[in-house]
Amino acid sequence: MAIDDVTPAYVDLLSHGKYVLRTADAMEFNAIKTLQLEYLNTNTEFVPDKKFNRGLGLLICHYYAMDTLKSPDEGGSTEDGLSGVVSTEKVGEITRVSTLPYLGRMDATKMYLLNTVYGIEFLYLMSTFKSSIITT
Repeated sequence: MAIDDVTPAYVDLLSHGKYVLRTADAMEFNAIKTLQLEYLNTNTEFVPDKKFNRGLGLLICHYYAMDTLKSPDEGGSTEDGLSGVVSTEKVGEITRVSTLPYLGRMDATKMYLLNTVYGIEFLYLMSTFKSSIITT
């Protein structure tokens, strides 16, 4: 496994340069990389290297996007990379509540990942691979 291939430059490429200031801090980047490794199975018999590297990079981008709500990069939007699920809309006096019955059956990890475009891409990437890479 080429964990060392997941570099700040690689994450900048995945995020289209949105988190250049964050990835420039080597100490923080390595801490987040180690933190996100907890979500992945590093067994090289089951995980293709390219999918592992991209998955780890996407998890790092997801972390940055979720953290952006608290401390965005200079000039960045507070909604940078976020998508989320709309459950209630209100226009004037009219309110519409979306009932999404499948959400009640979805595990918490997937719900968390659905909050950003990076998390959604990670889920799709992992769905193209037979063995689940997410550990519980």
